Amino acid sequence: MHYATPDTVFASTTNVSGSLYGPKPRAGKRFTRKPDKLCSPFKYGVMIRPPPIVDASLNLFARLCADDSIYRSTTVMQFGTTHLTGAFIAKSFADDALPDSVFMSCFVKCLQYDDFWIRPECFGYQYSSIQKFRAILNIEWTKRDTSEPRYSQFAAVSALQRCLPFTILKNTKMILLPVLHHYHWSVYCINFDQSRIDVLDSMDYDSNNYHSWDMFHSDMGAKIMNRLSDALSEAAPHKFKSFKNWRHVQVQVPIHKNPSDSLFFAMKFLEYYDGEGHGSLKTNLDTAGSKELRAEMLYYITFHSENNVATLPDDLIQFRQTDLQPFFY
Repeated sequence: MHYATPDTVFASTTNVSGSLYGPKPRAGKRFTRKPDKLCSPFKYGVMIRPPPIVDASLNLFARLCADDSIYRSTTVMQFGTTHLTGAFIAKSFADDALPDSVFMSCFVKCLQYDDFWIRPECFGYQYSSIQKFRAILNIEWTKRDTSEPRYSQFAAVSALQRCLPFTILKNTKMILLPVLHHYHWSVYCINFDQSRIDVLDSMDYDSNNYHSWDMFHSDMGAKIMNRLSDALSEAAPHKFKSFKNWRHVQVQVPIHKNPSDSLFFAMKFLEYYDGEGHGSLKTNLDTAGSKELRAEMLYYITFHSENNVATLPDDLIQFRQTDLQPFFY
């Protein structure tokens, strides 16, 4: 496995395989390598989701996101009690559309299913929290339209207790928390083996006229991590080390070209990030392929076993690749 040193500046490219690249980490925020306590399952050929054939995913995308789509009133996805119609899906997945946060919840459900049933080596090694819990931690933003939103430790602990995995929690090496702030998605990784908070953010801060990395993440990140650390200590006493004072490190990741793609980049980070050493992303990611990335994620969620729609229309089913079982519907 190849790891980039903190001082490495990668050549400009649109594809990543094994190594992460992006803005140069800030001075003084260096990584520390510690001995492994539980080796990453990614090192040992753990089964991961094969990407769909590009044509199949783009054809599905075209059927669902076209302005004249015949599926606008059809329930195409159902996750729990959440029913998502073709019109709602198109509003989030169409070119340049700002996706609804409900699709992050759907995606995390799919990942949890895969880890439990398909790749148990990963289940308990890392986990992602539920939508309600994420919203509670950053309630000042998620409830910004209400009067004086207040954080509730009781609500955070209750939500956390419902989503902790049924595994030996002391074996957990990473907690991956997708965070929505100012309409932008990033991923916080509590990296227990390295005793640091890895921040995976696809925004190009070198070209951003409104925020620097520090301005965007310092106060918000410290607040969320403090709340999460306290909630974990109460929800699962003596199972996790406190990480309130751990340093926050800007991990080198691919930079999005389209600002509305941050949710889809965060999905990739959740699925493929390996926090060992300086961190690496176990997939290829074309930073300029906005439509292809949206189509891939739409395909994954639509045909996943966690999608509880009884029967999809034959016109959509024709694009399902049977060789991708057992991941898919």
